Amino acid sequence: MRDGTTTAWRAYGPPVCSNSLLSSPSPQADQDPVCSFLDDTSVAHLLRLSRSGPVHPVCLDSELTVKEGCMALADHKISSAPVYDRSSGSFIGMLDYGDLVTYVLAVLHKVHFDEVFTPDSDWEITDIVKRALPDKDGVPIKLLSNISHKDPLVSFLGTTSGLEAVRAFSRSKLHRIVVLEEQEAGKPKTFIGVLSMSTVVAYVASHFGKLSGKMVPKPLWPKGEKTLEQLGLVSPEKELIYITVDDTVLTALSKMHEHKISSVAIVNRGGEADELYGSISMADIKEIFAVQGGWKSLYKEAFKFLCALRSQQGLDANGDDRVPSFTVSPTSTLLHAIEKIAATRAHRVWVVDARKAPIGVVSLSDVMNVIAKE
Repeated sequence: MRDGTTTAWRAYGPPVCSNSLLSSPSPQADQDPVCSFLDDTSVAHLLRLSRSGPVHPVCLDSELTVKEGCMALADHKISSAPVYDRSSGSFIGMLDYGDLVTYVLAVLHKVHFDEVFTPDSDWEITDIVKRALPDKDGVPIKLLSNISHKDPLVSFLGTTSGLEAVRAFSRSKLHRIVVLEEQEAGKPKTFIGVLSMSTVVAYVASHFGKLSGKMVPKPLWPKGEKTLEQLGLVSPEKELIYITVDDTVLTALSKMHEHKISSVAIVNRGGEADELYGSISMADIKEIFAVQGGWKSLYKEAFKFLCALRSQQGLDANGDDRVPSFTVSPTSTLLHAIEKIAATRAHRVWVVDARKAPIGVVSLSDVMNVIAKE
């Protein structure tokens, strides 16, 4: 049934996922404490312990407009949701902010059309762009699902181990996994939620970090006590993707799409050392759809756009020209970075040197890769 307060749809029925990776027996966990812990924890249990996101699982009606779909994600404070087709009684894909960014760039002819995948074989991206001409906000989301290639529809059974989910995040470059629950024999599986990397990171932080409240005489997780430098997460070979304070929102979104990342740093290069003035992410695309004429904001300077946005959200920089960002140093431990990500509910932390100049970033995907590495 349709949610009375938002444009989201809550699905408790029998969605059928066309690109499923259902549970399989998990291999014997190695001696890594986090791997062993996650191997003993089901993805359904991880979902139940998650404190963020909607109480009920949310999916989106495939006939919602792009504006309605974007606002549904924003209203529920989620980054993606499965798209449900009532006529077939199944999920047809995922919609995330990456898809919305790709759509915006395609409409403005800022991407090569042959790079854009369309979920409906009857529609080419050129057809979608033509349909957007009279009303850019009115295109149905069923035409946009996974056009960014960032968030394919993949499902696991709730009995699958958390470790298998982490390995899937790492191996298949996934960001989220649809979780299904077995019913009685002969009945279809039920959608119970979407597992994100954020949920896994919060779970690890709550059991192995200071957030756990446990007093231990020695580290519980040796790998977590290694520094970001030691783990190779910060190095001169890893390029930091950024924009300057004068670049536009459109430039920022184009760089994210080009480099297949979800955020870029905003850097001031006017002084002796580069300064991190903030960051802008794909999730900020929701502001483009939130108000009438919001597409004009694409041509604003990204830093000014960000300052206005954070001011509306009540984030006061106390008179500083910069917008607060979450940072760590190259000598910070992995566990410290994980705790900061979990505590701030961010998707990344920026790495700065002794001069506070940005030199790298540690993302949720980086954390999944480290945990999954044998």
